[in-house]
Amino acid sequence: MKLKIVPLDPSIHDRGAFSCGHDGVDRYLKSTAAQAAQYFKAATFVLLGLDAPQRILGFFTLVPHAYRDGELDQTTARALKVHKLQQIPMIMLGQLGVVVDLKGRGLGKMLLWEALSRAYAAATEIGGVAVITDPIDNEAASFYARYSFETLHKEPFHRMILPMKTIKTALPEHTTETQASR
Repeated sequence: MKLKIVPLDPSIHDRGAFSCGHDGVDRYLKSTAAQAAQYFKAATFVLLGLDAPQRILGFFTLVPHAYRDGELDQTTARALKVHKLQQIPMIMLGQLGVVVDLKGRGLGKMLLWEALSRAYAAATEIGGVAVITDPIDNEAASFYARYSFETLHKEPFHRMILPMKTIKTALPEHTTETQASR
């Protein structure tokens, strides 16, 4: 199956038929993603098959995020070299989902590497010391952990972090894979 990843276009892409098995993720794509993109709050990218370009096979959303000095624990702030900055720029991987009938075929990995590649490109232009994400459940947390995300905190919600310097090091080995999907 030939695939491509493109920005969400609600006039073409069938959001209503998408189901990844998590109501919150499905609901975001169906009712929030288009408006968030329209008002520049978030950017959503969809995975499509060339044979059915209206069917969304998976998606991810990137959102700018910033911590204030003191909101990060001292160890993380030192590791990211952001201790005593007033604003600490990050990029949030807000959503990531793959349709239920295609899970287990590596599409989540493809979407993640594309998201990290785009986050890295944005960070080189405007800054961003890390990608953060809030896994929806333990299965999602295990998925992110396989790609070197570490738990930042678990309360009041589970948040994971991947430093941009780690992404920079890992991207060259995945460049061919993500470029092939574009």
